[in-house]
Amino acid sequence: MVALFGTGRRFSIDPEVTGTTRMVKTEQSTQKQRSGSRTPNPTPHGAKVKRGQLSAVQQGRYGTGPAPYGYRRGSTGERPLEVDDREAEVVRTIFREYLRTRSTGKVVQYLHSKDILTRKDNKWSRQAIAIILSNRTYRGRVSYGDVETQGLHDAIIEPALFYKANSIKEHKRRGVPKDNKKRLAARVKKRS
Repeated sequence: MVALFGTGRRFSIDPEVTGTTRMVKTEQSTQKQRSGSRTPNPTPHGAKVKRGQLSAVQQGRYGTGPAPYGYRRGSTGERPLEVDDREAEVVRTIFREYLRTRSTGKVVQYLHSKDILTRKDNKWSRQAIAIILSNRTYRGRVSYGDVETQGLHDAIIEPALFYKANSIKEHKRRGVPKDNKKRLAARVKKRS
């Protein structure tokens, strides 16, 4: 009797056939099919992955994938993320410069002027800066979907600094409120 993994069927090798090996369903597996009793469909792989990610976040562990810039993966049995001091200082610089200039483009220019490159020795992009500014991992949190908890890793950025930078980003994303547009228009008329 031979079991084929992943198929849920059992086969036996037919000794009558010489020179070749032929697979024949056993009587037992045929009867199972006729009676309608099937093995329950196992949990899909994607559901298991989601459950694992959710469990990790609930325990305060950073999920799968590479560590965010400023961190490195800890050794097995240690904290999941460890602060990389050199990269962490770059992350702090990114936040400080963004608060000073209110522009991801100007942060990129600043990093290039100081010859600071990414982990893979590439130049920085505005998108990379925006991702860093919005990554909650830097304030010591871990999240998956709607679930967010305190992480086991050390924060690189103080929560107040994180919220201030994201408040600026959000304000810029929404644009200037209508009240301010009227005030700006009035100022322009006064100058003319």
